[in-house]
Amino acid sequence: MKEWTMQLFDYHVWANDRLIQHLNFLPEAVFLNKVNSVFPTISETFGHMIAVDELWYLRMKGNSLQQIVSKSFSTIEDTVKASTVLHNEIKGFLINTKDVEDIVGYQNTKGDQFNNKIAEVVQHIVNHGTYHRGNIAAMIRQMGYEGVSTDYIFYLRGK
Repeated sequence: MKEWTMQLFDYHVWANDRLIQHLNFLPEAVFLNKVNSVFPTISETFGHMIAVDELWYLRMKGNSLQQIVSKSFSTIEDTVKASTVLHNEIKGFLINTKDVEDIVGYQNTKGDQFNNKIAEVVQHIVNHGTYHRGNIAAMIRQMGYEGVSTDYIFYLRGK
């Protein structure tokens, strides 16, 4: 189970990196252009994704933090720096976790108490990221550019 959980998280990091690399080939303005979507800009979407990753990481570590601490990035480079640091920390945590079936208790943003396995939390992080990478793909297309595939099968084929 640990190997599967590590692979899922590795996919999440790979998919974010692949999307960021694609954005580096597009005009700089694409990152900050406002569009009609779940979040107004790609920058804010990444800010949300990284903030939520951090919130779940803190919950896995036993921190009772309930609120999402919003992130704001004005450049792709700032996004890369923040996500690299956080994702390396999460990966280190997962490597050092003896059993990803261990239960973590946490409170949601409404203050309700929940318990989930570490592996389930990682699955949630990955699913959340997939959802918002889809938002970003749609935003890129709205601005008239082609997207890049971040599908899991492409990750597997590249391994």
